[in-house]
Formats: sequence, C-alpha cells, structure tokens
Amino acid sequence: MKNRFKLEKGMFFEYLLATGLMLINIILASALPYFTKHKVYYDSTAYVVVILISYIIYLIRLFITKKKSVNDVAVVLFGFFILWETAYKSGWIHNDLLIPSPEGLFHVFVEKTPEILADVWGSVRLLFLGFLLAAVFGTLLGLLAGWIPRIREVLLPVSNVITLIPPLMFSAYLIMIFSTFRQAAVAVIFFAVFWPTFQGTVVRVGQIDRQIIEAAKTMGVGTVGMLTKVIFPYCLPGIIQSLSKSLRGAFMCLAGAEMLGINLGIGYFIEKYKSFADYRCVLAGIVTVGVITTVIDMIVNKAKNVLIKWEK
Repeated sequence: MKNRFKLEKGMFFEYLLATGLMLINIILASALPYFTKHKVYYDSTAYVVVILISYIIYLIRLFITKKKSVNDVAVVLFGFFILWETAYKSGWIHNDLLIPSPEGLFHVFVEKTPEILADVWGSVRLLFLGFLLAAVFGTLLGLLAGWIPRIREVLLPVSNVITLIPPLMFSAYLIMIFSTFRQAAVAVIFFAVFWPTFQGTVVRVGQIDRQIIEAAKTMGVGTVGMLTKVIFPYCLPGIIQSLSKSLRGAFMCLAGAEMLGINLGIGYFIEKYKSFADYRCVLAGIVTVGVITTVIDMIVNKAKNVLIKWEK
C-alpha cells in the first residue's frame, strides 16, 4: 500500500514541476490584473476550480498508473494555461471577441449550466439510440456475412463503397426523408457506426482458427449454435474494442448533424452561439465535446475490461 504513493526519482521532479505550474496558474488567475484595454472582466472562481479538478485527476492517474507520460501531459497543460493567462492579461492578446481569457471561457459553464446540461443530455440520448441500433444490427449482419459466403459476396462490396462516403454527406438527404431532425440525426449516427461495425465483424469471423470451427462441427453444433456459442464469443473482444473509435466518430457526426437544424444538442449549442458571434460560448461547446468524447472512451474501455475478462 505504501509503494502506491511512492514515485521514482525522475518522476518526482516532474511531479514537483507540475505542482508548481498549477500553483502559478492559481496565483496568476487571482492576482494578475487584466490589461486596461480589455472591455470584459470575469470572476476567476470557475477557472481556479477547473485547474484544481485537473490537478486532482492528474494526481489520481499519476499514482495509479505510475506513467511518466501523465507528468508530461500535466506539465504541458498547466504550462499552456500559464501562457494563455499571461498573454491575455498582459495585452499580447487583446481581442476579447475571438480569444477570450481563460476566466471568460470557463465562466460560461457557470452562466449557462442548465442549457449546457440539457444540450449534452439531448446529444447523449440521440447518440445512444443510433449507436445501439447500429452496433446490434451491424454485428448481427456481420456475423451472418462472415459465416455465409453468399451474403458476404453481396454486402461487402456495397459496404466498401458506402464507408468511403462521410456520413455527414447523407445528412442533407436524410433530413428530407425523415419527419423530424432528431430522426435524421439518429440515422446519421446509424450510418456512421453500422458499416464499420459490419466490416469489422466480417473480418474477425474470417480470422477464426479453422480448427475451432471443425471441432465445433464434430460435436454437432449447427449454424445458430456456431454463430452464438462459437463465433460471437470469439469476435466479441474485437467488437467491443472497436466500439470506442466508432462511438467517438458517431458523436462527431452527431455534433455535425445537430448544427444543420436540430434545436437541441451540443452541436446546436455551438452553432447557435456562432451565429451570435459569441465565440466564448463556441469554445466552451468545443471543450464540452472534448470532455464527452474522453468520458465515452473511458466508459467503453472500462466496459471492455469488465465484460471481456478471459482476455486478461
């Protein structure tokens, strides 16, 4: 237990450096005055809270993983915020419209908390529905196509063509087909996830050791049993592993689709404030997208570790 809180000598110096940069951030945010030509001033509380939360996350990851790269990321992050804060408050950056102060950016999350939460929840609901449908049907069809050559020979060439087309290009057409923008957004997510999932499953089925297949056949396993008890468990680790990339790509497509007309979602939030030329809120929306994709990636990886225990 004691070793968990010990660091190597080389890592300890970087830990002190990251801690020092974090403290400098807080001091600059609290004590450094704004450049006199700036027209807008914001309270630094939200920014300081973000710095402290980032530092806590850094400490947790550092002492759990003991990786030097965690120190490197913290040093770069806190160093970037020091440069941004100093450049803004000293007057090197004096365009309040396009480049807000760090305090101004993170104060958006205080001003518009209900709106951001509602938009994030709207995006997550659409993402979950479209992704779930695509993952289920893409996996089922991929298993069938991987096992039955005739289905594979028909669908695989079609998927090779469709996957070369960015899913967002279908959005303008899908909006005309479906009765609501939300249905069109779900369809965009479905296109973004379904075909890559289908192709990946077909490839994994083809990689199964033939001795496993022959052994199952000698035990009298039929087509349904082969797909559900042999092929699917074999392919499941690879399928779940690919879900992270598919899910992040699906969220990017959703955010793009929301910008085309859906009146709810983080993409809509960004597009709305872009039309108002409020780039402080636009940047806050972009930061929110980055946080969501990171959380999604962490959840999928955690689910993989929990569900696929036999790979460990």
